[in-house]
Amino acid sequence: MPVSPIEPNDEPDDPGWQPQRRPPRERDQALNGATRRWLRALPPRRRPLRLCVDHPRVANRIAWCWSDPQLVDQVLDDLLVDRRGGRRGFAPAIVRELRRLREYNDQHRVEMQPEGLWQAVTRIVGLG
Repeated sequence: MPVSPIEPNDEPDDPGWQPQRRPPRERDQALNGATRRWLRALPPRRRPLRLCVDHPRVANRIAWCWSDPQLVDQVLDDLLVDRRGGRRGFAPAIVRELRRLREYNDQHRVEMQPEGLWQAVTRIVGLG
């Protein structure tokens, strides 16, 4: 499977995907309020500011999914991995921001996972 950063915008030489995408909307050109709150909640070094300026629709989508670590992991993976081949890709600075978000999400998800019974027992009796 080729692994290369991708650009979520329509590709002129890939007309097969265009009918599956919704038409662009005016609100796709700006960050919504939920995305602005999400940005403020992120640690400063994890904020994807370049992505927000260049691709606000993508930032809005990530912010909307952020409360579900598995969903946002899939969204970030879809943005970073080219499964169709031949896509343009994001600018290197945006790829770095997306990777930092994925790393942060991975760390955040580990901290949020509920403790299983065996983990609780080993913690309580001092075995782990």
